[in-house]
Order: sequence, then structure tokens, then C-alpha cells
Amino acid sequence: MSPKTKTLLLILLCFALGVVVGFVAERYYVGSHLSRRPDYAQARKEFAQRLHLDTLQLSGVDSLMDSHRKKMDDIRKLFSSERDTLRADIRKLLDSTQNRIYDEYIKELEARDARRHEGDRQPSK
Repeated sequence: MSPKTKTLLLILLCFALGVVVGFVAERYYVGSHLSRRPDYAQARKEFAQRLHLDTLQLSGVDSLMDSHRKKMDDIRKLFSSERDTLRADIRKLLDSTQNRIYDEYIKELEARDARRHEGDRQPSK
């Protein structure tokens, strides 16, 4: 095995170990101590009350939030595209057995992300 291949495999192994350690830490240490985030309507209400916003200010904040939410959606799409490209490039380095394992790994990541982001989606007006 060439030194370049060994280096790449070491980097991938370090990345995988970091993901595993991060997952375990989040799951057992952080996740158990955090309560669920309030939904968008509740967060909006608390924000308006805390800052004593009048209706005109609240309308302006809502407008800004909508505008920035659209920008963030565009960023998420770009991130998804880059993530997919990275995954495809990684797949090129793997053999068929490793690709099957990688498929399961990706499914686990996506399931974890879906659980973590439940309730984060803000309803459209």
C-alpha cells in the first residue's frame, strides 16, 4: 500500500472515529440534558414578549425572518450538493463491501439528523 493511500485511510479513520465519539457524546451526555426546542410559534411569542415588541416591530421581525429563512434554505441546498459530491468521491475509494457498509453508515447519519431536527422545521405562513 502506498504512503499516499495509507495517509488517506488514516484521515478517513480519524474522521470516522470523530463521528463515532461525537455521536456517543451527543447521545449520552448532551442529548439527555437538553430539552426539546420550542416550536416556531412558541419561540416567536416568547421573543416578542421578551423584547416588548409592538405589532409593527413584530411584523418587521417576521419579514426579516422570512427573508433570512429563504437564504438559509439556499445555503442548505448548496451544503447538500457539496455533501453529496463528497460522498460520491469517498465511494470511489471504497470497494463493494466497504460501499455497503458506507450505505448503512449514511443511513444512520441521516436518521440521527432527522431525529435531531424534528420540530426545527418552521411552518410557512
